[in-house]
Amino acid sequence: MKKFFSLLPKKDRVLLYISWVVKIAILLVFIGAIVQGQLLVVFLSGLVLIISFLPSMINHTFKIVLPPEFETVFALFLYASFVLGELKDYYFKYPWWDLMLHSLSAIMIGLVGFIIVYSFYYTHKVVFSPIFASVFSLSFALAIGVLWEIFEFTIDSNFGTSMQKSGLVDTMWDLIVDFFGALIISVSGYFYLKGGDSFLMEKFVKKFIRINEQNLKAKNNNKII
Repeated sequence: MKKFFSLLPKKDRVLLYISWVVKIAILLVFIGAIVQGQLLVVFLSGLVLIISFLPSMINHTFKIVLPPEFETVFALFLYASFVLGELKDYYFKYPWWDLMLHSLSAIMIGLVGFIIVYSFYYTHKVVFSPIFASVFSLSFALAIGVLWEIFEFTIDSNFGTSMQKSGLVDTMWDLIVDFFGALIISVSGYFYLKGGDSFLMEKFVKKFIRINEQNLKAKNNNKII
């Protein structure tokens, strides 16, 4: 990991530094909640801190490294969602805050879903059509969105919080925004695999291939078809 970090361009190293600063900020919230005896905040901040390491979990599970831009945006998203949204009441101060974050999360999760399936496509581990990759990334993002709404409902029901704000209306708008955010990536991914122009995917996918070239070549040498 240290060798990989040293090989990154300065811009990418700065992005990773930012992601770690954000994680430390979340850790400080966690520690502060313990000191003040705020059990719910301890639980939620601890959970958010664990989720912040999702890119590392994806790296370990699928042997792929996500571009630093993704890791930084993901960490900032968690901070904006939990610390600013929940603890600083941005969800109530700014009505658009929740929908903005759901749009961003749907795009990020859609990208992750597309990258996971694209790594198999690129190495010929599995043969499938561009439409399959498109549908998979859309379904992946929507599934995560549904699980998040279930999580919000569970927390609200058991701890008396108001993560779902207006209940059903909030949930439905969140899912609708999730759908359209994921659809952007789904359609962009489809045209990218078809060889067409896709300004959203081109730079991201090329960078993904560059930083994962060794792993992808290793997978390609061990293809199963």
